[in-house]
Formats: sequence, structure tokens, C-alpha cells
Amino acid sequence: MKKIDGLTLHVQDLLRSWRAVQARRMFGGIGLFVDGLMFAIIIDEVLYLKETLDEHGKPVQTSEHYDEDDFVKEYFEYETKNGVGRIYYFRVPESALDNPDYLTRLSSLSLKSAQAQALKKSQKSKKGRK
Repeated sequence: MKKIDGLTLHVQDLLRSWRAVQARRMFGGIGLFVDGLMFAIIIDEVLYLKETLDEHGKPVQTSEHYDEDDFVKEYFEYETKNGVGRIYYFRVPESALDNPDYLTRLSSLSLKSAQAQALKKSQKSKKGRK
């Protein structure tokens, strides 16, 4: 297995006081996990965090959690045979990579989103079994 890259080690170090973050290589990048739930990905040396989605699966538009007044979320996009695909992981502001408190705040929101989606998925599968 290839070594974990410098950005991954840096992010794990920044989040060390928050939670134990595991890194796993996947889909050409690295998935970051807490308690088995993926809350972030690193692709091409860029950190993306899981977006908070509403009940319809659309991103929640809010800027109250970001230190930059003009922060605009840039989502991870990839090429498909039909054009461009998008997953709801947003590029972390550069300032968060130098500020453990800020990165922890953003990561906490992303983990909550992952937990909510896992719960929703679990409830959906339980309904299907009845």
C-alpha cells in the first residue's frame, strides 16, 4: 500500500484533539473517517468536507460557520461519460488548514451530516424490511 500523503497527515494532526481520524485510500484519493463514517475526502492534494444536505438531498446554503465573509463553496466535480458529475463535498477554505479550531468546527458539521445520512439510510432499510 502506498504511503499516506503529507496533507492527510497534516489534517489528521490538526484534528487530533477532536477525534481519531482514519485515512483509507479509495477512488484515486483518500477517504477520511471517524467511527466508520466518511466525512471528508482528499483528492489531488485538496481537502473536501461532506456537505450538510436538506431533506431533499440538496446542500444547505449557509455561511454562518465560515470565517471568511465571502466564502463560496466549491464542490468536488469529476468527469463522466455524460459530462461532469458532482458530489456534495466542498473544498475547505485554505485558512482552515492552518487553524485547528476552524477545521475542527467545519469537520464537526461534516461528521454530523454523515451521521444524519447514515441514520436516514438505516431507517429507510428498516422500513423496507417490515
